[in-house]
Amino acid sequence: MRKLRPSIFIGILAILIFVGGYYTTIKKTKEKIKTKEEEYQLVESKLRKTRAVVKRKEEANRRLQIVSKRWKQAKRMLPTEADIPILLGTIEKLSGTCEVDIQRFKPLPQSAKEKYIEVPIEITINGGYHDIAHFMAAMNNMERIVNIKNLKLKGERIKEGVEKEEFKIKASFILVTYISKGGKDEG
Repeated sequence: MRKLRPSIFIGILAILIFVGGYYTTIKKTKEKIKTKEEEYQLVESKLRKTRAVVKRKEEANRRLQIVSKRWKQAKRMLPTEADIPILLGTIEKLSGTCEVDIQRFKPLPQSAKEKYIEVPIEITINGGYHDIAHFMAAMNNMERIVNIKNLKLKGERIKEGVEKEEFKIKASFILVTYISKGGKDEG
């Protein structure tokens, strides 16, 4: 029998140490890496879901801001109180701008509907045909919701001297505005 050379013995010993080390150290490390990768995949999945929720929340907040703006505008259009003096002041300003004279402004009895209350106001104005039309258009553009019912126009001749004759129109109508029935004020 031949004598084993020390280099072969050392080589075999090194292989045995490497194989033993592989199974004890490297294999355990690979298992840890696999476990950490699975944990990473799970955390990454949760992160994707969280990002999607955050994106939906941002979209919901944006929509909430839009709805809040619309709600504020709707509250101005349909107030919870009649505010007749404020309405009269607004109509007075419009009449001055449109060059019509208010002859009568008489609030009538209110009538309750299912979700709102109608506030009718009898109004009579004088002015030129185009001035009255401009006044009606200006009332239509008011911030508050108003409707005009029972419009009656009557022409009148006004004499100014011998050569000049002027026509004025007398318009009488019911201006109907609305107030909220006082539902819960949100926003």
